[in-house]
Amino acid sequence: MDLDKLFRPDKVAVVGASRQEGKTGHEIFDNLLHGFEGEVVPVNPKADEIHGVQAVKEVPEDTDLAVIAVPAKIVPEVIYDCGDKDVEAAIVVSAGFSETGNKELEEHVVRKAEQNGITLLGPNVLGIINTENGMNASFASKMPEKGDMAFMSQSGAFCTAILDYAKAEHIGFKHFVSLGNKAMIDEVDLLEYWKEKDIGAVLSYTEGIKNGRDFIEAAMETSEETPIVMVKSGRTQQGGQAASSHTGSMAGSYEAYKAAFRKTGIIEAESNRELLEFGRAFDYQPVPEGDNVAVVTNAGGPGVVTTDEIAEHGLKLAELSMETKRSLREIMPEEVEPVNPIDVIGDAGHHRYQKALNHVLEDEKVDSVIVILTPQANTEIEKTAKTIVKAAKSTDKTVFASFMGEKDVQKGIDILEKEEVPEFQDPMDAVKTLKAMKGYREFLEQEKTFKDFNYEKERARSALENIEEYSSKEELFKAYNFKMALTELAEAPLDAEKAASNVGYPVVLKVESPDIKHKTDIGGVKTGLNSKKEVKQAFHDIVNNVHVNAGGSSIEGLLVQEQLDGLEVALGMKRDPQFGPIIMVGLGGIYIEVLKDVSFGIAPITEEEAEKMLEELQAHELFEGARGEEHSLEPVKDAIIRLGDMALEHEELEEIDLNPVVLQDGKLYIADIVVETSEDLEKSK
Repeated sequence: MDLDKLFRPDKVAVVGASRQEGKTGHEIFDNLLHGFEGEVVPVNPKADEIHGVQAVKEVPEDTDLAVIAVPAKIVPEVIYDCGDKDVEAAIVVSAGFSETGNKELEEHVVRKAEQNGITLLGPNVLGIINTENGMNASFASKMPEKGDMAFMSQSGAFCTAILDYAKAEHIGFKHFVSLGNKAMIDEVDLLEYWKEKDIGAVLSYTEGIKNGRDFIEAAMETSEETPIVMVKSGRTQQGGQAASSHTGSMAGSYEAYKAAFRKTGIIEAESNRELLEFGRAFDYQPVPEGDNVAVVTNAGGPGVVTTDEIAEHGLKLAELSMETKRSLREIMPEEVEPVNPIDVIGDAGHHRYQKALNHVLEDEKVDSVIVILTPQANTEIEKTAKTIVKAAKSTDKTVFASFMGEKDVQKGIDILEKEEVPEFQDPMDAVKTLKAMKGYREFLEQEKTFKDFNYEKERARSALENIEEYSSKEELFKAYNFKMALTELAEAPLDAEKAASNVGYPVVLKVESPDIKHKTDIGGVKTGLNSKKEVKQAFHDIVNNVHVNAGGSSIEGLLVQEQLDGLEVALGMKRDPQFGPIIMVGLGGIYIEVLKDVSFGIAPITEEEAEKMLEELQAHELFEGARGEEHSLEPVKDAIIRLGDMALEHEELEEIDLNPVVLQDGKLYIADIVVETSEDLEKSK
């Protein structure tokens, strides 16, 4: 899809341009008339002229872009007219489509656009801005300053808030897009367009992604060249819900988006302010080559707070070289110790800041610097700001500033902002931004290794034909190289006793039922059974518990299984409607319910992603402690990858729960399996 006519038209027609101030069509035409390098024509059959420009009754023949601001019911007619005039792009500002339940009208407009080869943005959008050619084809009240960043948002209100904030902070943009209903153009199209352009950073606000797999591919390719920073709305407690029901509530959840962000290198921001802070840092400054941060401050307290934040965000306080310490000692007052954080003390003028910065930036052990200034009696605010700007422009290291205060430091802040040195009201925000840059650097540096396994796919397909039987479930997972705990199915107490002898004591008994997912919850599991007598009693107890706690559930028998001692892990898969198979890993057994400590990844999963998923768990140290040999966690990582491969190969698999999976002596054994297919879901409807 060629978006050039959308961003770089020579001639724009505003359909619905109005003479009345306050009307959307009037504001759009007024914005274009003042600044756009091309030609703009008002289309209004009831007006002779608007702002001194002759109005026309219909879209002119040589129009490149039509901006449509008429009632929704008239839009199809306008699109048809645009097609007749060979217009290549259209922005439908008009509301009243799918966002109000009128999906049929929106689909009709899209069909008309597709039939006529029109690239369509909208409907229900604020519009589009391109500062390269002065084009403000929107009804926003502000035109951002020129810059290198690109922005896209589903919410028009979010657009206006970002524009207002950016204007106040002198943050510039190249392209600014309101996506609205995304009937044709969506995030994928814009990412593919922007990856070919010279964009400093892509900023985005999204409420939801329609084409998840396409989005992942486009975002990964773009992130390799350009940082993407995104605010995702709907960040609720769904992550906890997903854990408490294993993988069953993951569809469209925030956890799925977090997995997508990690996979694609997207940096997540929590607010519009943070979105801009992260974005301008990536745009203005180089990504630090390492985690070592130096702090230069004229106040001890903020320096200590910043030091704490550096440690808490996984960064390091740079250990200065002896040469740097000697140089600092020469320029600092006698009472100042030349250590990091470097306290130039309250009477520091800009010269002391300058000398300290020069020495610190020359230190090979320093990757980035945060310069803190508090307004004191001798503080030279504007001169110090200029000193920081000069230092930032003379180095390839990352330089941030934090001028703490508001009124007294404002002139210094203005200098920093205009010279594109990221400035933060609070140094803690500067540290958080450095952490975001660290995450992006790690994404760029991370290898992407896809491990190859030999699978018996035909064996797996045969097992799926009768997957409701436990033996078929075992066959499915054996076909994907999973090890199974020794298990036999018993339909009566005597059968259970014989099975226990075959398996070997101690054993576990658990109910096998297609109607029961979480056996422990209803008393369907008995562990540590060491005799025939215990097995017989446990059999009766489990059957009784099922009748009492899960009445009406069918019982196919009881599984008699060897009792494995080791670390219990939970693995799961859910086919997400946006992103496809999502893989879950966490601490297993009953602890998944209590701790809700899980991590998610989107298939296919690389070796590095599997490692990252385990590192994200709060219980990672337990995994570390469970290592019986040097590479004992490899089976868990391999299982994560293989589960993803299985889900990609067999689209009928909708949900899998493996809990527990026991890590014992460097090997991983499945002890319980729940599988749901698309056929199962159809039956349950």
